[in-house]
Amino acid sequence: IRMHQNLLDRSNLPADKREMATFELAQDFYRAGILDRAEELFRRLEGTTFEHTALSFLLSIYETEKDWPKAIEVTRRMEAVNKTPHFREIAHYHCELAQAALVRCDFGGARAEIDRALGEYRACSRAMLLAGDLEAQQGDDAAAIAAWQRIESQNPQFLALVADRVAEAYQRTRDPGQGIRTLRNWQSQYPSLDLLNALFTLVLAHEGAESAATLSKGELARNPTLLGLDRLLEAQLRSAPPERRHDLELVKGLVGQHIKRLGMYRCEQCGFRARQYYWRCPGCQKWETYSPKRTESPEGFA
Repeated sequence: IRMHQNLLDRSNLPADKREMATFELAQDFYRAGILDRAEELFRRLEGTTFEHTALSFLLSIYETEKDWPKAIEVTRRMEAVNKTPHFREIAHYHCELAQAALVRCDFGGARAEIDRALGEYRACSRAMLLAGDLEAQQGDDAAAIAAWQRIESQNPQFLALVADRVAEAYQRTRDPGQGIRTLRNWQSQYPSLDLLNALFTLVLAHEGAESAATLSKGELARNPTLLGLDRLLEAQLRSAPPERRHDLELVKGLVGQHIKRLGMYRCEQCGFRARQYYWRCPGCQKWETYSPKRTESPEGFA
């Protein structure tokens, strides 16, 4: 830092060398965690040969600080410099603002940010998920279900992320039968561990253990998974005689341990695995690189 500051203090330093020293000093502050000084210097590089890289550093700073309005501003500048669209990233920044507004119960602000996200990226499933959350938070479960159902026309894989929400909303509307039909339809077309889990819970609560066991057996025959086996064991436990319960509980416990170890989300960019879904990968920092479908495959797991 001192070396590059001394260079910049020279009045006779050529312009190109001054730009280079400014860029190096900005990186020094960035690596030292002095982000306000780094931000100031990176901003000075607008219009120079270092602008593109400086914008990338600025974006990293704003994402770290969760300053989403500035992240949007910088990303739009990057679009102008690179002539490359970044509508997906901008949509996620608006979704972050919408999420924060929902936490504050600022429903008007949340709706405005959701609309802006969809204006940037019409197929933004996260924005539609938040639209459903907004309606549910205001007590309109029918509107929430309608919003979540629209995800099917955007990207049906993301239905896995709203499966539990849809099941709970149908229970609140006292129409679990329609909820079961909806989830059955989704599971038949877009099978996933989360859809199966939500469907099983709803069937078990409203149709009984026998129907839940039949559902699990059918899913195991069609798409064998440890979660399907776990749900079958749970249904059988409900109706098993006392002498069989100990053995079933033992097997269910062993299966449950493997589900926790293998039921993971995996980043398609860097392979980072996590138990919860991230819209932005903690490993490579890229947006929407996680498949919304959990996998039981141990590949890449360490």
